[in-house]
This record gives sequence, structure tokens and C-alpha cells, in this order.
Amino acid sequence: MDTLSINKGAVLMAMGMLMIFALVMFTGATHTNGDQIGRYRMQVITRNNFTDIFIIDTTTGVVKYVGKDEGKPFEAIQGK
Repeated sequence: MDTLSINKGAVLMAMGMLMIFALVMFTGATHTNGDQIGRYRMQVITRNNFTDIFIIDTTTGVVKYVGKDEGKPFEAIQGK
């Protein structure tokens, strides 16, 4: 009877490890090309009661000034 309980315990342990592995694999982070979270940074500078807003693309290093272009996509901003 001891050998039966050891085999049953080993099977249950293997099933538990398999379930944990499956949980980790299915809930893991994925990277898609459309994911833009954290790509852009905004810097606001105030000088003499005037506010300058700069948008920085952290992947390409492009910096654009946002003046009258507020609300437009990054690619559509002409800059200064």
C-alpha cells in the first residue's frame, strides 16, 4: 500500500507542476508591434508664464514641440 500512495503522490505532484507551468505560460507577457505603452514621454517647461510641451519618442529619439498640434498623433505633429 505504501508504493501505491507514493505513486499517487508523485502523479499529483506532477499534475500540480504541470498546472503551474501552464498557468505561467498562458499568463505570460506578450509583445505585439502595436503596443505603445511607455514609448512616448512628455516634458513640460514653463518660462515667463508660457508653457512649452515636448513629446519624446523613446524608441527613435525624435523630439517634437507641441504648440498648436495638441490632440494630434505623434506622426502628424510638425514640430517647431
